[in-house]
Amino acid sequence: MTEQYIDALKDYGLTENEINVYVTLLKIGEATAQSIAKQAGIPRTTTYHLLDSLLQKGLASFVEKGVIKYFQATPPERLVELLAEKKRRIEEIVPQLKKIALTIKEKPKVVVHEGSQGIKAILQDILDERKEILHYGDIISLQKVLPFAFPNFIRRRVEKKIPIRILCKREEPHKDLLKTAKKEYRSFAFIPNEYTFKTSIFLYANKAVILSLHTEPYFGIVISNNDYYQTQKNLFELLWKAYKNSDR
Repeated sequence: MTEQYIDALKDYGLTENEINVYVTLLKIGEATAQSIAKQAGIPRTTTYHLLDSLLQKGLASFVEKGVIKYFQATPPERLVELLAEKKRRIEEIVPQLKKIALTIKEKPKVVVHEGSQGIKAILQDILDERKEILHYGDIISLQKVLPFAFPNFIRRRVEKKIPIRILCKREEPHKDLLKTAKKEYRSFAFIPNEYTFKTSIFLYANKAVILSLHTEPYFGIVISNNDYYQTQKNLFELLWKAYKNSDR
């Protein structure tokens, strides 16, 4: 048998033995199960099961002459018609399936990224989401660990006009950032200097990211869960309101 139609019929959903029986029927026309089994080289008991399967799939039919059944293949064009019917039926139930999918609660997803390349991948995801960024914690380590990638992240964030709000201690590097804050869609709230952060937290698009960059090995944890995100965002907003006026 030609490989091309064997592969195509397998993709259609037929087994190798079903294909053998169907093609045999096409070749010999109307025939008994015994004749089909002999021509196909398949045991007779197995052939009965295969014929029944083809009947169920609409790819074969039979007529009774006395007490003997004579089987024949459905014309090949019927294969296309059956596919069209299946497509129509599936299209009709797609809206129902979508409603079922919406009833499933969001499953928390946690992904760990290691090394500087992993941190860069997280920064890229932040840019791809194009949502407001809330950031608090250790920003200085981020600048030190990614001396080229982080400025590039800032440049691209500004190009995309993605705003960011930052909660952190007031430190020397912030002077330059404050000068360009407005045109770079950046705003600060400074917390008291006695509080020290060893990690950097980003909140965006229902995701919470924890970056550990103070000491090696560097890694980032991305938590995709709306409940956790909303809790972290509420805490951020509480601190933002409390310390926003201390940025000058």
